[in-house]
This record gives sequence, structure tokens and C-alpha cells, in this order.
Amino acid sequence: MITGVCAFLGTVIGAFLMERRARRTAARAEAGEAVLFPVGANLPDEGRRYSLGRVLAGGDFRWIPRRSWTRLRALPTDLRYIRAREMTFREMLWLPDRVLVIECESSVGPVRLWAHPKQAVQVVEMIRRASSPNSSDTPVPDVSS
Repeated sequence: MITGVCAFLGTVIGAFLMERRARRTAARAEAGEAVLFPVGANLPDEGRRYSLGRVLAGGDFRWIPRRSWTRLRALPTDLRYIRAREMTFREMLWLPDRVLVIECESSVGPVRLWAHPKQAVQVVEMIRRASSPNSSDTPVPDVSS
């Protein structure tokens, strides 16, 4: 009984701290600071496991693998944003709590990314900026819901 209560409290506190950290990182990026967003990446044709990486906020979209032994070493450079969605029930097994899945197309096939909701808007904006030079006219979708 006590173990269950402790596990529940740990999960709630961990989710709260992750949400707070994502919110603060997004606010720092909007203020113009150079921050790294945690962004996972997956090529669905190669399996369902996501590789953890980071994206430097504010510049062009460039995914950097988090560790040297990460399965996915690089993403295609010609990503095109398709849509952002909430994770499915099956993806809940592999992804962090409450992240959004960003679906993209590329020359090698589909690419899926995940990002925290507070940071997903900026990640989508970077992908759109990198995919077309005149994307400032295109509105960024509301992926925060």
C-alpha cells in the first residue's frame, strides 16, 4: 500500500517538475536566449523506438543526438511539417508524459518527432522555416492544446 502511494506521488511530482522545466525553457527561448529543447525522433520505417536528441531554439532546425550510441544518428535535412497530434495509446509506452507528436515528410519517408507542448510551437516553426524560405507568410498551427 505504501509503495503504491509513494509511486503515485513520485509520478505526480515528476510530471509537475517536467512540465515546469518545459514551460521555463520555452519562456527563455521566446526571450531570445539560446536553449536546447529535448526532441525525440523516429523513422517509422525503421521501428517504433524513438531516439532522444535536442534542438537549439531560435535558429534553423537541426536535431542533435543526445548520446553517441543513439540508434538514430541524423535526420533528413528536407523535413516538411504535416501535422501535430497527441500521442496514441501505444505510443504512451515509449514517449514521455503529455508530449505532442509532430509528423513530417522527407525524401527518405515519414519522420516523427516528439516535443513538450510548450515547446512544440517553436519546433514546428523552425521546421517550417527550414523547409521553405518564404514560410513567414504561413501561420504556425496551434499545437498547444
